Amino acid sequence: MVDYVKGHTYHGRLGKIRNSFIYNVDFVLFDENEPYDVKMFSHNRANLFSIFDRDHGGPRNFGKGFSWARDVFSRNHIDFPEMKVKLLAQPRMFLTKFTPVSFWMAFDAADKLIAVIVEVNNTFGDRYSYLCYNDDLSEITKNKIIKSKKALHVSPFQPMEGVYKFSFDVNAKQIFIRIDYNHDSGGVVATLEGKRNPLTSKLILIALLMRPFGSARVLFLIHLQALRLWLKKATFSARPKPPTESVGR
Repeated sequence: MVDYVKGHTYHGRLGKIRNSFIYNVDFVLFDENEPYDVKMFSHNRANLFSIFDRDHGGPRNFGKGFSWARDVFSRNHIDFPEMKVKLLAQPRMFLTKFTPVSFWMAFDAADKLIAVIVEVNNTFGDRYSYLCYNDDLSEITKNKIIKSKKALHVSPFQPMEGVYKFSFDVNAKQIFIRIDYNHDSGGVVATLEGKRNPLTSKLILIALLMRPFGSARVLFLIHLQALRLWLKKATFSARPKPPTESVGR
């Protein structure tokens, strides 16, 4: 079964120059090992909704999909009997494929969330993934905060310094993810929230009607917000070299 998450994402800039926005997004929560019967959704094949391995996991545009995620988990000793790996991502719509962030989620046999790979893409063609888990590999609950040092340049209006704080509330009914980015002069709060429902062709058609350009629309909105910050005279930071490592904690 594939889950459909009709969500909304919120971004709020902190500091002297404030800016915030909220918009609706379409995500799927997909496990390649679980069967599905949705004619308008495909894995590694063009369709109205589709997930391609080459879009996720590993080098950008040359991803290896689920095998990459399982390898990352395994190399970090996150490997349980009957462990399930699921990808939470915006699907391709009409082959538009840019997505700012996707989440590889590892669940144990009792469906408890144990680890998450936060896969971040910027608009400059770079990718970096943050591996999130508790030191004792206990369940990740909404009250657990996982910290990672910022490693990828995402916005030209934010510095490279600072720390991300990730929190995940993932249950059978809904998903809520919060990312707090803090640095000396401000930061950003970003959230993704939505209810989980079995994916159907009807839901796909509604999504295409309401948001026909999919992730291309998201890319346009990102640049629109960048223009707003430029007009507000936010400090501009030049793009540094991307990190040499592709995954970090």
